[in-house]
Amino acid sequence: MTASSELTQSRGLVEEFVIPKCSAKAFLLKKGQVLRVIAHEGKQVADIRFLNAHDYREQFTAWNSIGLNSAEGIGGSKRIKKLYSKPPWQNVMLTVIDDKVGDHLMGAQCTPKSYELEGRPGHLSCADLFDECLKPYHLSLRDLDSTGVFNVFMPLRFRDDENGTQVFQRPSCQQGDYIDFLAEMDVLVAATSCPNDGIVNDYQCKGMKYQIFE
Repeated sequence: MTASSELTQSRGLVEEFVIPKCSAKAFLLKKGQVLRVIAHEGKQVADIRFLNAHDYREQFTAWNSIGLNSAEGIGGSKRIKKLYSKPPWQNVMLTVIDDKVGDHLMGAQCTPKSYELEGRPGHLSCADLFDECLKPYHLSLRDLDSTGVFNVFMPLRFRDDENGTQVFQRPSCQQGDYIDFLAEMDVLVAATSCPNDGIVNDYQCKGMKYQIFE
């Protein structure tokens, strides 16, 4: 029996949906539920934010989580086990219980400024998508932690030059790969199917499938 079928049989599927390419969705995940993010159309990146559903000030923060996972010996800059909220809370918000790829980026998002510097002003960005999908919750980009993004399936490398210039790679996933997050508290999830039509999404933006298990 595969890990996928074991989870389906032991927990039961509560909800399933697809976030189409170049779009986003915000939704609630209850404590004890499992969120599965699936690259069901092939190589694609999902940018995801997690906020305490009862206090939006408490949010997942990537670099703090990297440091705490590294100190505990359970993760690093490509893969983490525990998703911590930012100080002063520093609570475990979610735990990664299955990760078929284990090569992700933490704490980044494409923005209007990044596309402007690339010579593509006006390009739709993940920052735009987060701002739009969180409006029903009376949140905007101004309310969000700048490093509070888990970039699922987004590998990053550094050139061996004096600046350590960052270089994006094609997504680390293959079609059907997934990652599972166990909610340790009620969380508000905001997720984008990244609209970058360059190497970040293998030059073709795609949708991403989400499943919630009880």
